[in-house]
Amino acid sequence: MNVSKERIHSEPRVKGLRPLKADFHLHTAEDPCDHVPHTAKELISKAADEGFEILAITNHQCLTFDPKLAAYARERGILLIPGIELNVRRRHVLFLNPPSSKRVPDFSSLAGLRRPDTLVIAPHPYFPNPRSLNGYLAKNLDVFDAIEYCHFYSSKINFNQKAIALSRRHGLPLVGNSDTHFLRQLGTTYSLIYAEKDPEAIFEAIRRKRVEIVTRPLSHLEMGTLLGRFFGMKLPARRVVPLPPKSPRIRTGRSRIPLPFKGVPLSLLLSLSSLWDKFDHF
Repeated sequence: MNVSKERIHSEPRVKGLRPLKADFHLHTAEDPCDHVPHTAKELISKAADEGFEILAITNHQCLTFDPKLAAYARERGILLIPGIELNVRRRHVLFLNPPSSKRVPDFSSLAGLRRPDTLVIAPHPYFPNPRSLNGYLAKNLDVFDAIEYCHFYSSKINFNQKAIALSRRHGLPLVGNSDTHFLRQLGTTYSLIYAEKDPEAIFEAIRRKRVEIVTRPLSHLEMGTLLGRFFGMKLPARRVVPLPPKSPRIRTGRSRIPLPFKGVPLSLLLSLSSLWDKFDHF
């Protein structure tokens, strides 16, 4: 699909620095919570083909990073930054270059772990998801270095608008991320960072708003298809129940939902938003 991409500028571009194509919110098969179809190496290879230079794999509650994986990325021109998507008070938070073996039960604990060589991002903060930060973001602004502009939006429905308003009101930078769970999501929204290719320099550039977001709205068909695949990814694996040899039928331990739901109506998104809001007390 040929859809022109929009560019969202934070501050004027920095002369003498080449922008680095980056995505700081990516999931892989190593994620313990989601059934993601691609491995970390497959993601890195795909990102290299698309010209990315900075990546952070941010699996849920799990650090997918080691020297061999970093070397694999480096051989393909990519700086791999350690990252994780934490559950803090049952809300999602991206923590880049986190200290190892540190529990983060609440936002005050997270604040105590921040350093110049770490970065804390609020992912999809106002999306209709019970794990989104919503009101916790405004209450804990001093914990966050940046707010995510997420790829999952259309020309008619864009849950990023509230994040943009908060960013402008409080002077926090925006970063573009894809929250990739399927490789087709990669490259729909990303960041151009005007910095040297070094984690601490990149984080400082983001704090100084030396970021440009490149993005495009998804079509309604793309949104519906991705939503269907996402629900399918969240379903537990089917359990086959053995039957007597002569039985011609195959039973499963749970009913199967046909996936993907191609062209899921957008009214479903709005219904989910309304439903989740009822349970999202903040």
